[in-house]
Order: sequence, then structure tokens, then C-alpha cells
Amino acid sequence: MLALRFFGLIMLTITVFVLLLVLVLALYFFCAKLLRRWYHAKEVSAPLSEIISSLATKADIPAPKAFIVESAMPNAFATGRNAEHAAIVVTTALVELLNEEELEAVLAHELAHVKSGDTLLGTVVAVLSGLLTAFATFAFWCSIYTGFGQEDDPAPNLIKFFVVSLVAPVAAVIIQLAFSPSREYDADEQSVRMYGKSNELISALEKIEQMLKSDTFKVNPSHVHMFIINPLGADQFTLLDFKLPSYNSLFNTHPATQERVERLRERGEG
Repeated sequence: MLALRFFGLIMLTITVFVLLLVLVLALYFFCAKLLRRWYHAKEVSAPLSEIISSLATKADIPAPKAFIVESAMPNAFATGRNAEHAAIVVTTALVELLNEEELEAVLAHELAHVKSGDTLLGTVVAVLSGLLTAFATFAFWCSIYTGFGQEDDPAPNLIKFFVVSLVAPVAAVIIQLAFSPSREYDADEQSVRMYGKSNELISALEKIEQMLKSDTFKVNPSHVHMFIINPLGADQFTLLDFKLPSYNSLFNTHPATQERVERLRERGEG
């Protein structure tokens, strides 16, 4: 009897190990593709790919693929397990907002993340934390389909709020432990070294910040560490006619845009 229990424990351990190994391998090889599909990113060629290729040559890394997302939110992020399998994703709003030199400065910033090798961690954390926070939306719609009320009724929103209260702090802790504000400062500085024009990056950051503040954009908060600027504000959550603060601030790993601009100006004057 003792031998059977011991054998069962060994088999359980092996099974858990195999499942974890499969999960790790799946995240390593497919997390970037999964994140791009999350945003319905489409691969594009010239002129975006040509700009990225030119900058990648200056950075002495393989040229990442170029993807674009149909979105009114001006932003960009980089994905990939390494420089050989990297991709840079930009939104249509970003392309429309910036001039060519400002766009190149933003792309150089994202290439800096690729060169530093933090895109793998950023992509894996975004997928894992994103799945955690997605449970809240899943619980919300399940409560509706199982008869707890309609979208505007208090019961589904109460269930969603409860689930968010459980998973959001966990996801936020994972992100805060994985990233620090210094990574954005470093990418800004590397962008200037690579592209050589700090004023263009300053102008791009200020334009993006201004447009992000002018509207509200729906983004999974677990993904904001990927973007060049955090698109989430200090939103409020309405529950039973009460205005409650959201968990958005927990996910912020970006330094204030004004601080980044001041650092870039100091570097340009130095």
C-alpha cells in the first residue's frame, strides 16, 4: 500500500513537471504570436519595414518584422523571444499622428527594447497577466448567460468587481516585480544614440501623451508595460451607483512622460 502511494506521488510529480514544461515551451515559442493576435496585428511591408530595417542596421541587430494595428490609440510595442524573432507593432493612430522623423524615433525606442533583450520577459508577462485579468470579463459574461442579469444590472458588475479584486493585485505584483521605470529611461537613451535626434523623440512623446489624455482607451491593464507610454488614466469603476477607483495605477511601470522629456532635454544639452 505504501509502495502504491509512493508510486502515485512520483507519477503526479512527473505529470506536473511535464505540464509545466509544456506550458513554458508554449509560452517561449508562441507568446509573441498570441499577443499580436490579441490585438489583430497585421504584418506590413514598406515603408514601415524599411524604416525598421534601416534602424536595425544601425543597432547591429536583425531587422524585426513590422506589424500594424487598426486602433485610435497612438502607441507602439515590441514582442519576440529574441532579436531574431522580434516584431514591432504600431497602431494606425500613431502613424497618422507623427511625422516621419518622430515615427523613426519611436521605432528606435522599440528597437532598443529588442536589443536589450527584455521583449521575451515583457511578452510572457503580458500574456500570463493578461489571461489572469481576462477572468474578470469571463466571469462577467458567464454571470449574464447563467441568469444573473443584463449588462447594466448590478449583479454581473458585482461579480466582475469581485473577480478583479482577486486577480488584479496578483497580476500587478507580477508586472511590478518584473519591470522597473529605468527600462524606459534606458530605451529612450538608446533610441537617441541609435537615431541621433533627441528632439524628435521628445516631440513624439509629447504628442502621444497629449492624445492619450484627450480620450479614454480600452486596453488590458496587464499589457500597458509593453507600450511606449501608458495609455490608461486613473479611471473609476461604477458599482451600485458608487464611483470606485480602478486598479489601473497598480499596473503602471512607466515613469512620468514629463520626467522622460526632461532627461532627454538634459542629454541633448549635455
